[in-house]
Amino acid sequence: MGARLSSARSLALFTLFALSLAAVPSCATLSSGPVVALPNGYYLRPDAHRRTELVKRNGRRIVPAPIAAYAVSRDVVTGAFGEVSAEGHAYVNDLPFEGGPDTRYFVLDTATGRLDDNLDAAAWRHRLDELGAPASLKIYPPLPWS
Repeated sequence: MGARLSSARSLALFTLFALSLAAVPSCATLSSGPVVALPNGYYLRPDAHRRTELVKRNGRRIVPAPIAAYAVSRDVVTGAFGEVSAEGHAYVNDLPFEGGPDTRYFVLDTATGRLDDNLDAAAWRHRLDELGAPASLKIYPPLPWS
């Protein structure tokens, strides 16, 4: 009886160990550093230069760094490309982003995966209207990665 109990315990420990190892690859697809979770398995994370980029759960880059500002409205993630201004970081996300005539924007519908990028301000607002985003939607600089 003692041999069977020892064998059953060994089998249980081996099974637990095997299940633990099986879980490791699924964790490897998530960022090991700081992230901002977005709808439907998208994330903001810092790149190697601590600039913000947008990625899918598997780590595939969707919107490359630098992202100067962003906002989320239901399943829509939108923002502007560019470096975050010193003012944006000085006030830690309190001031809305004000783009210039050359600013380019992106709109990601996380429900479908459709990305519209390199939009000027008029095309950006039009796409947000199509997706039902509120007209009052403002984008803000991301918090600094620490």
